[in-house]
Amino acid sequence: MKKIFYALTLIIAASVCIPAHAIDDVPDGLPDRIVGDIGGAIYTSNLHIGTEGTQSLVLPYAFFDYKRFFARIDEVGIKTFKLGYGYFEVIGKINLDTYKVKSSINGNVINRSDPIPLGLGTFQETPIGGFFVNAYHDFGKSKGGLYEFLYFAEIETYKKVVVYPQVGIERQSSQYANYYYGINPGESNLTGYGAYTAPATNNLLAGLMVEIPVVDNWYINIYGKRKWMGSGINNSPVMNRSFQDNIFAALAYRFK
Repeated sequence: MKKIFYALTLIIAASVCIPAHAIDDVPDGLPDRIVGDIGGAIYTSNLHIGTEGTQSLVLPYAFFDYKRFFARIDEVGIKTFKLGYGYFEVIGKINLDTYKVKSSINGNVINRSDPIPLGLGTFQETPIGGFFVNAYHDFGKSKGGLYEFLYFAEIETYKKVVVYPQVGIERQSSQYANYYYGINPGESNLTGYGAYTAPATNNLLAGLMVEIPVVDNWYINIYGKRKWMGSGINNSPVMNRSFQDNIFAALAYRFK
């Protein structure tokens, strides 16, 4: 929950710098009530770092809009001015992963501070699918940059079950990648891993979300994503696989 608080705090602070005319009024097309899904979910991930295995958390689940505020599973933000099929947005990313390096050589542990990404971006909901373009600065320890380009399609199948395929690319700056996957000389002595400096890296990803109606306005959402890490991260001695996985299952009520 600390990461959620940080993200919200930074978004509110950043919105002070936006011209008042861009946020005071609520134009047509933005709801004056909550519209979307709110519920609970089990989040599971495996980053394949050192000997650390699967991480699981039970947390709130949200994908909704309220006036200019929005929440999209792992993002919260504020919509400013109209841009194409969407809005120019101030965004905070809520990273649910825990970056902890436990050495497979001697069992010693290095704890990395949670990232606190805050940035700018847009969600373009077009006739051919949804496009996300986001750029973040990590206000956590890495002080690096994180960039995303994501695409979602929407396919309705049997009995109103909706499938959302996802593809995308993520870029981590050298500062960001090196903080989470690099090993400095002191950490090398502690863990037994060789020292390593991670460069800027591009990571490819693909995912799938399935939305299943339950009863009335209740839905089950199941999502899985695999991220294939670029060579700059894969060459790090802390990595034991070339990919990272994220899965969640949520039960949510849809406000209309």
